[in-house]
Amino acid sequence: MSTAQYKRINGQKIFVQMIGEGEAIVFLHGGPGSEHRFFLPYILPLSKKFRLVLYDQRGCGRSERDPNNQYTMREEVETLEELRKELNLKKMNLFGESWGSILALLYATTYPEKVKKLFLTATIGINAAGLKSFERELLKKISIKDKVKLVHVERKMNKGTASVEDVLQILDPYYVFAKSSIENKGQTMMNQTVNHFIGEDISNNYDLTTELDKLKEIPIFIAQGSHDILPPRKIKKLLTNFLSHVELHEVHNCGHWTFMEKPDEINRLVEDFFN
Repeated sequence: MSTAQYKRINGQKIFVQMIGEGEAIVFLHGGPGSEHRFFLPYILPLSKKFRLVLYDQRGCGRSERDPNNQYTMREEVETLEELRKELNLKKMNLFGESWGSILALLYATTYPEKVKKLFLTATIGINAAGLKSFERELLKKISIKDKVKLVHVERKMNKGTASVEDVLQILDPYYVFAKSSIENKGQTMMNQTVNHFIGEDISNNYDLTTELDKLKEIPIFIAQGSHDILPPRKIKKLLTNFLSHVELHEVHNCGHWTFMEKPDEINRLVEDFFN
């Protein structure tokens, strides 16, 4: 069973797609500024056993843009809480990817009693240090040739003659272990305004170090690519060392986009964890 519909949440239309039946898993896409289609079709096999709930965050994909072009982490947490109420879920299973892993942790520390389990992948950390480390490590990986290309594209973007897609074309190969994996990447939209404002909010305000006690009763599983921009050894320092009950699994020969490069392994891990 598959349904796609708009739900009015906090005055804005949010696009929601649900596939399958059974225990619900709510997927939180990355970016910030990406969309739910980024997960498809890799996770579709899970719909045989679970109800997959995918939605485009505020201003993303097919969801309505904010008239003032203002986007914050806190608003995303409240959007997710209102979505939970709309779906009549007493507690949620959350799958958070990249920025979505930050959103999952933010939601879980705000509404711990409303979370059943957290599955995180392409994780960033428990505070802004993770994002800063991610940016440093990505910069190290980028070749001089591609850095020059990025400078040219950014100049064109300032003139309005290039888009964020031109930037992603340069950066995408650094997010995967095998360059051939990019051929499987579906067509998705990226809202640069959302990316800018949420990214700025993370840099300035993301810090869960005093909130971690709220996560102690919530089962948390992390699947991190061996060749992620932040590999498992770095995630230990940025996250798991602070939460002793978290299970960290290394996805071998895999970059940042685990569900795209290793869909069978990720789906098996998700099925085992949420069962």
